Parts: sequence; C-alpha cells; structure tokens
Amino acid sequence: MLSHPDSHQQAPQSAPLSTNKFYANFFLGSQGQSVWTHPYSLTWSKGTQTAKSWGMAVSHIDADQRVLGPRNDGVPGSPAQYYINPIAIQSIIISAVELGNSTMLTTDSLQAFSANANLLPQAGSSSKITFPLVQGMGLVTGIYTKLQPVIQSSVIFRSVSVGARSSTGIFKYQITLEDNKSWLLYATPRNGQDPQLSLVSNTELRGVPSWSGFIQIAKNPAGSSGEYTYDNAAGVYPSAMDLTASTSSQTGTYEFRWRKTGLTGANGPKLLMFALPHHVESFAGPTPFATTPLHMQTTTKGMATAVVADFWTLVEGNLPVDMGFAPWNGSLPQGSRSTKRLSPTAIDIIHTVAASEIKQDMGSQTDLDSMYFSGKALSKFAALVYAVHDLCDKPDLGEALFDVPLPPTSMPLNARNMIPNSNVVPRPPTLSRYLTGFY
Repeated sequence: MLSHPDSHQQAPQSAPLSTNKFYANFFLGSQGQSVWTHPYSLTWSKGTQTAKSWGMAVSHIDADQRVLGPRNDGVPGSPAQYYINPIAIQSIIISAVELGNSTMLTTDSLQAFSANANLLPQAGSSSKITFPLVQGMGLVTGIYTKLQPVIQSSVIFRSVSVGARSSTGIFKYQITLEDNKSWLLYATPRNGQDPQLSLVSNTELRGVPSWSGFIQIAKNPAGSSGEYTYDNAAGVYPSAMDLTASTSSQTGTYEFRWRKTGLTGANGPKLLMFALPHHVESFAGPTPFATTPLHMQTTTKGMATAVVADFWTLVEGNLPVDMGFAPWNGSLPQGSRSTKRLSPTAIDIIHTVAASEIKQDMGSQTDLDSMYFSGKALSKFAALVYAVHDLCDKPDLGEALFDVPLPPTSMPLNARNMIPNSNVVPRPPTLSRYLTGFY
C-alpha cells in the first residue's frame, strides 16, 4: 500500500484517496481553502472575518464581480489577459452555537463525484453538521445532529423574512444581504420541531438548542420565478452520483443518476442540479424538458442551468471511433480519417529530428523521484519509437533507443520504483490549490 506523504486523519478510509479531486482542500493542508461545486463554493470559516464563525461559508460569484486584467492589444478585439474571481466572500455561513476554536473538519465517503464534509464541536463528538458535497448541487445542505443552528453572514443581513411553512413540514426564510443579493433558507426538521431561527444581530440568526434535521441554502438571482423553482426542490438533496455509459457505432449515451436523500416519498420533490453548457448541449430523452429558466454564473465554466430531475441522459454523436496513435483528420470521411501513410517530405523531416532526439539519455530522464514526471518522459520516448517504427518505417532507429545502457543498479525503465509505488514523489507536486470542473 502506498504511504502518502500527507497524513489524512481528516479523511479516514481504507480505500485509496484520489488526487486532484474537487473536495481535496477539505483534507489537505490547513483545510482552509475553498471547494468548488459549481456554481457555489464552500469554505471552512475558521473564525475569520466579520462573523468570526467556525461554520461552513457558502459563496457565489456573479460575472460583474470579476476583476479583469489589462487588455492584450496584440489579439483582435483586445481581450483581457486574465480575470480574477474574488474568494473568501462569506455570504451565508451554516454553523452552530457549539462550533468554536476546538471545531474539527473531517471528511468521509470520498467518491469520484461526491464526498461528505463534517464539522464537529470537538474530536469524538456525536453532534455534528454534515455537508454532502456533490458537483452541481442546486442547494447547499447542512445536516444537523443535536446542535443549536446558527446562520451567519460576514456580508451582513439586511433583512430576514419568515415564509410560509410547506405542507411537507419545511420551514422557509427569505434573506437579503447588504450586497443586495437574495438567498433562500429551507429547514427540514427530523421530528417536526420548528428551528425558530431569529435575528440576534446583523451577522447572526440563531435557532433552538439540540435541533436535528437539515438546513438548505440557495442563492436566488431570479426573483419570484427562481423562488418557485427552489420551493419545489427543497427537502431533498443528492448524496452521491452514479455514472453509466454505452456506445453504439459512433454514438455514445451516458447517464448521471443521483442518489437522493431527504423527503424521498412517492410524491417527494425531484432534485435541482445545475448543468454546465456542455451538458445542456448534449441533453437527450426527457432531460431537455427538465431545464428551467433559472441560471447561475460559474467561475470558469460559463452559465449553469438549473435542471429539476433525478437523472440526466446525454448523447454524443460522431465519436472518433477510428482514432488511434496515427495522425487523424476529423474532416475526412469515417474510415479514412486515421492513416499511417505520410508524404515523403513529412517522413524525411520526422526522420531527421528523430535521429537527433533518439540520442537522448532515456535512463536518466525516466529514473526520477517523481512517478508523474518519469511517466511523462516514458510517454515521450514511446511516441518517438512509434513515430520512427510505424510512421517512418525505420524499425532499426527505434530499436536503437533500447540499446542505451542503464545504471547497473537500475531495473529497466525505473521499474524498481514504479512497480511498488516507492518513488519519493508518487503524485503531482501541488494538489491543495487545484480547481477542478465537473464531469
């Protein structure tokens, strides 16, 4: 079993931990960096900013909050060279009276598309708030176990209104912050108990002690129509997602099916999930009819569309099923797009370059401390051998690469480190600040 250089007391599980996952900031480093589920981001507050909260801060960035870099006049239209999305805006914080400087953030159920984050008042506590993290989730859910709910904001509350209780027992609150952004809060008790959230300051709503149930937060940029959409989706939340796929000739069909939790009876609400533009373009079957007029900006993925459905069906056509290692031209007819037949001029150019590059020291380039960069080098040399052997029909030139002597203590091609995963750095060197999109 690989011994990871980072200790993961906050992510206890026997299965291997995947690298570069969207939720990794909640078990790496200080655990203070954000997790992006798109369109929302979540950050452990850790006693910072105006609210001094130890809960989970929820943020959403609109396009007009971006900061544009200088214009690039060397490109037509003079676009900005870069843009920056602001971070650490604690719009709504899901917390509890019991959370303080002894609070622990742990994670569990780490899967490909989901994970749970837990805030405990202290190590070993049976009381906690669990946050199911699923990419694209339409509402941020905090599941309370015997805690006194506190909802906070470092942006500051301008107004809080109590909405009508639903027929399914959901308590509703309408929130406006000092940045003029509107949010909705839905509280679904485990035993029917009213959370009785009341404003105790301009940064804090406080509920009743020892409350159990779940609180859901959503930003509403669409007025009454957006509120109607959220009202009809509150009370359920995704806990995980299963992906299935199949192909037929040049057509691929795949499905996202979420595991729904909460008020999941026969007449219960369907899930509200946000789809990115490339999802919407591929929707098929009943899924296009489940889209809504509710849209939310994402930081890097374009405008997300709210979809009310427990599963999505997507279809991709014209798949490049004839693509291999050889040069491929997608504009040609199917069956003739991949070819090993190169022009004599191209072969001469490749042969000239390869004759020089084949002299490189493959042993030293692939016998590194890092499996990641050793693998990059191996991939380069494999492509070089393929080019001269298969495309240029120069097998002797390709075989010459394997005549390079390796150090006497070295198994071929760094195998002594790669096979047992014993490289000094068996992973990419930086993980904690990676931003990943979804699906």
